Amino acid sequence: MLGLKRAKPAYEAGQVIDCGDFRLRLKVNARARRISLRIDNKTGEAVVTAPRARDLAQAVDFALSRAQWISEHQAARPDRLLFTPDSDIPYLGAQLRLVHSGNAAAARMVGGVLTAGGEGEAFHRRIERFLRKEALEFAQTHTEIYAQRLGYADVKVSLFDAKGRWGSCTPGRKAIRLSWRLILAPEPVFAYVCAHEAAHLRHPDHSDRFWAEVVGLYGDYRTARRWLKTEGVQLFAYGA
Repeated sequence: MLGLKRAKPAYEAGQVIDCGDFRLRLKVNARARRISLRIDNKTGEAVVTAPRARDLAQAVDFALSRAQWISEHQAARPDRLLFTPDSDIPYLGAQLRLVHSGNAAAARMVGGVLTAGGEGEAFHRRIERFLRKEALEFAQTHTEIYAQRLGYADVKVSLFDAKGRWGSCTPGRKAIRLSWRLILAPEPVFAYVCAHEAAHLRHPDHSDRFWAEVVGLYGDYRTARRWLKTEGVQLFAYGA
């Protein structure tokens, strides 16, 4: 009939729609102040987030208007990188040379050389296991220092494998989780994330008071934060 407008399709949170050149996942987050668009570092999907379910149609339109941006950022995602013999990997701002060493079950670091045995995935897993152990030790040591400065003791520090996040803090449980891949970042960057999450023990937000706390613990964090934004995504290519 003339005069009737065609209704836009109804969308739901969690829905994945085929947009031709890309897939788009829809999310609703009541804490979001506006519609936002990102590329999921783990799946490669485009994800658009709206503050309310009734904003999803507008969110889809927004994502479609940024189709070129989505394609460019998906193309720039790094492929999965295995730890392989005779290659170099970043380690706290330095470079480690990976060397095959027979059937040695445990990786061993001497100077700038990290050796392990096994073939293919076995070699990769042994190197990753070593890096996770190093990451946990660094995270526990530095987070404990920052937490104690704030008057917190017995903070539980653990690692996670999530891609797209560097850390999380649950103040009520005094629990901090950090990405093991931070061991591949420069040391000041890893330390900054430890300070950042420790500051959340007192301020579970990103208010001015929170950032002032980070400065008090760590100092000028801007260089480290900028590094994570510009270079950090490359680290998510390592590992499973």
